[in-house]
Amino acid sequence: MKRSISGVTVCILILSSVSCITVSNPEEGALAGAVGGAIIGALVGDSPGDTLLGAIIGAAVGGLAGAYIQSYMDRQAAEMRDDIRGAEIDRVGEGIRVWFDVGILFDAGGFELLVSGQRALLSLGVVLNRYPDTDIIIMGNADDWASRDRALALSERRSRAIGDYLALHNVKPGRFAYRSFSPRGEALGYHYGRRMGLAVVASDALKRTAREHR
Repeated sequence: MKRSISGVTVCILILSSVSCITVSNPEEGALAGAVGGAIIGALVGDSPGDTLLGAIIGAAVGGLAGAYIQSYMDRQAAEMRDDIRGAEIDRVGEGIRVWFDVGILFDAGGFELLVSGQRALLSLGVVLNRYPDTDIIIMGNADDWASRDRALALSERRSRAIGDYLALHNVKPGRFAYRSFSPRGEALGYHYGRRMGLAVVASDALKRTAREHR
């Protein structure tokens, strides 16, 4: 009986959390698990980090194939830590979270990349191109919470600016999916705007290779 009630509760929580996330062009890239993962992210918490965590969880395959993917991600994350200045690299499950302080990327309230942001993203792009069998979920965020609509618009523009710059440096646009973060009213706060993140997850091609190596 308890298990049945828990299942209903999860469904209600998922439905009530969808409004916290906007998904732009979810068909871009081979990210079938990422949309479901974004919903999981909304369920597990109310921050950009939780949403990225949910996207990584949603894209996972598990088992021996998952172990193969984790090894691939370990190597990629190690190179990111060596090469990218001003970024925090987290290895999570079968994916990677890459964190940037907003101030490195954008002026307050702005969506044009700063020179420091361009340098950091250029280094990121070099590593991403060494590991082409991954997809990238770009999590937009804002440091101006004057209104929900304004925050979402700024979040969208920032995530697109990151994607456009990476594409300019030969990261295939088909690898990208975009998320815009807007917390519910009780969670509005300046501190949510201090970091922007990306999730790196296995592409369909990498998942197929991983299954073949089981």
